[in-house]
Amino acid sequence: MERASAKQERIAARRTYMLLRAALFAQLSKRPFEQITLTDICSTALVSRSTFYRYFEDKYDLLRYCLQSLLEESGLSDEVIYFRNMENIRRFLDVLLQNLNENTVMYQKIFQANKDGDLFRIIRRGLIQILTDNLLAAEQNGYRLKLSAPVYTSLLADFYFDIVKCYLEQADQMDCAAFIDSVCRFVERDFFEEREG
Repeated sequence: MERASAKQERIAARRTYMLLRAALFAQLSKRPFEQITLTDICSTALVSRSTFYRYFEDKYDLLRYCLQSLLEESGLSDEVIYFRNMENIRRFLDVLLQNLNENTVMYQKIFQANKDGDLFRIIRRGLIQILTDNLLAAEQNGYRLKLSAPVYTSLLADFYFDIVKCYLEQADQMDCAAFIDSVCRFVERDFFEEREG
C-alpha cells in the first residue's frame, strides 16, 4: 500500500502542473509569449519561483510540457503519426477538436495576443521535436519511413497546425464530425466523387 505522504506528494505535483499550465494559458491570452516572465506565471499560479524550478527549467520547458500534455490527452499514437489506423486518427482529431470547442475563447485570445510573435514558431518547433521523439519510438516497434524523418515530421507538424487553424476558421460553418470526416477523406486521398458516365 502506498504511503500517505507519497500520495500527497503526487497530488501536490499534479496540482502544481495544472496551476502552472493554466497560468501560462491565462498569460498567453493577455500578451505575447516573449513578454511573459516567470514572475507573471508564478503570480498567476500562486506558486513560488523555487516551486516552478522544481518542475520546469524555464517558460519554454513549461510550454513544451503543455504541448506534450495536449497531444497525449488527445491520443497521439504511432497509428496516428503514421496514418495507419483511421479510427485512431478520428479519435485523436475528435478529442483535439473538442478541446478547441471547450476553450475557443481562450484560444482565440491567445491567437490574437500572439499572432505577430514567436509563439507559433516555438510551438511548431516543439511539435516537430515531439513527433521526432515519437517517430524514433515507433521505429523501434517496427515502423520504417520511406522518406527523410525531418521532412516527414516537418510536413506532419504543418498538417496538424493547419487542421487546427482550418477548424477554427470553419467551426461556425461545419460541425466537428463533418470536419473530421473531411480531414480523414483527405488523409485517405478520397477527394472526389466518381464521375458519372
